[in-house]
Amino acid sequence: MKKFIVIALALLLAAPALSFAGSATSKWDVTIGGYVKFDMGYADQAQGADYAVAARSSYRGIQNFNDEYGNFYSAGGETRLNFLIQGPEGWGAKTSAFIEGDFSGRTSGDNYGAFSLRHAFMKMQWANDSLTIGHTWQRWGLMPSFANVLLAWNMLGAFQKGSRQPQIMWEHKFNKSVGFALGIISPTNSLGTPRGANVVDNYTISPYPFTEGELFYTSDACGKIGPWQMLFSVSGFYGKYKAPQVETTVAPVTVRFTDKNVDAWGLAFKTFIPIIPEKKGNKAGALSLSGQAFATQNPSWYMGPLSIGPYQRRDGSYAAPLLVGGWGQVTYFFTDKLFISGWYGNMAYKLSHRYQTANTGAIQSEQQYIVNLSYDVNPAMRFGIEYDRINTRYGSYTAAPTSLDRTGTLNSVRIGAWYFF
Repeated sequence: MKKFIVIALALLLAAPALSFAGSATSKWDVTIGGYVKFDMGYADQAQGADYAVAARSSYRGIQNFNDEYGNFYSAGGETRLNFLIQGPEGWGAKTSAFIEGDFSGRTSGDNYGAFSLRHAFMKMQWANDSLTIGHTWQRWGLMPSFANVLLAWNMLGAFQKGSRQPQIMWEHKFNKSVGFALGIISPTNSLGTPRGANVVDNYTISPYPFTEGELFYTSDACGKIGPWQMLFSVSGFYGKYKAPQVETTVAPVTVRFTDKNVDAWGLAFKTFIPIIPEKKGNKAGALSLSGQAFATQNPSWYMGPLSIGPYQRRDGSYAAPLLVGGWGQVTYFFTDKLFISGWYGNMAYKLSHRYQTANTGAIQSEQQYIVNLSYDVNPAMRFGIEYDRINTRYGSYTAAPTSLDRTGTLNSVRIGAWYFF
């Protein structure tokens, strides 16, 4: 059961995990893992399984199709396949690599059902240090613990769920409890665009790449729930957004570029607390509290499609709206296999009135309420049922004469099934 929990939860959280299901022929030891995932549910708005925000409500007799009609949805694209490669030692370190993809087509921009990249990284592991090189989770957003045990990750986009980005990350542990991570990371989505490796934007032309770091404390002094133990973490990133401008002179006409740099930064505090730990490997009666609080400015791809970058004021200067938010989750185990989680999240951008009226489609704030019940049938199979409520506030009303409300509410009930291998 302990091995199953390690595999099941890590895979559910999309973190690279080891599966004990056979090997493939290769120059080195290769382990195949993953899971089959199925979702089905109903939303009271016309949205599918990957909902992340609520559509605008109808307003003053003007009806919004997406708000007036509900929708039954089903999906299987979150099914994943991964390969873990254990190679020979190098420079005194154990070396490995990890490759993972799913069938959502979300990261590659392909159609749903297309296999697309999630992780592709190599790792060198010493006694107290590790070096990760490749495409994987950033440290600032991901909560690598029992937290976020949800039926799908789509609804967490507003609450810094984390993104997968190319990086070089060094981690050092002073002892078994205290450590830090530090590295450079690309702030740009290199997937989902034609020849994405050739992406050029206002972040990549910055004079240097983004830096990212984390300081963490973890201990089993308060016990564990499954493999997860107490965690306190402070993390952040810093970089620049370069805004080129064209200047033109006369007689003769000459065009040249000037530019302005805008700061991009983020800070986050994360925690997991096993209030009532498991007893002798049995989680019945266990209770945990987990959560995160964060603040960021100009977060680029870190916040995915909900990111709001800097904008130019009338005087030519640039402003970057501040985003603050957080979430909290409580999880309780009725038995070793049956558990319930309650989740609340809130985020809000500090947008000026001028920005809101000029960008009516910008998301100003969002709240989410989630509760789910999950049951582990055996070490390979899990079922869950979940209720989600999302309240979204947009920059402003849409333009007359077809004005729609600046707020919207989505309610959804979904079931999920996993088969881990």
